[in-house]
Amino acid sequence: MNKHRQGITIGFNILLILYSAGTGFLTFAFSDKAKGFPVQGVVLTSLIDFVRYLVMMFISAWFVNEFWNRLVIDLVPVRKLEYREAITIVVFLGILAG
Repeated sequence: MNKHRQGITIGFNILLILYSAGTGFLTFAFSDKAKGFPVQGVVLTSLIDFVRYLVMMFISAWFVNEFWNRLVIDLVPVRKLEYREAITIVVFLGILAG
């Protein structure tokens, strides 16, 4: 096993979240849905969506973390999942699904 294993860092999660939010913003801003909105409306809508996105991401990561640590480790010989790793899983799956 690697003695210098750092794992998932908070900085990595912040960059991943910003990447996900940025691609979502650009996708919306250049879509047909945003053409009828003024720029201020797009920015305000995007900020509200970002807050909603963060809340849902943290709740979903909590569920993934609890599911993994309460069920999966009892069924399969794997290590416990840290919360920041659960955040990464949720955001990465969201990027792949989008």
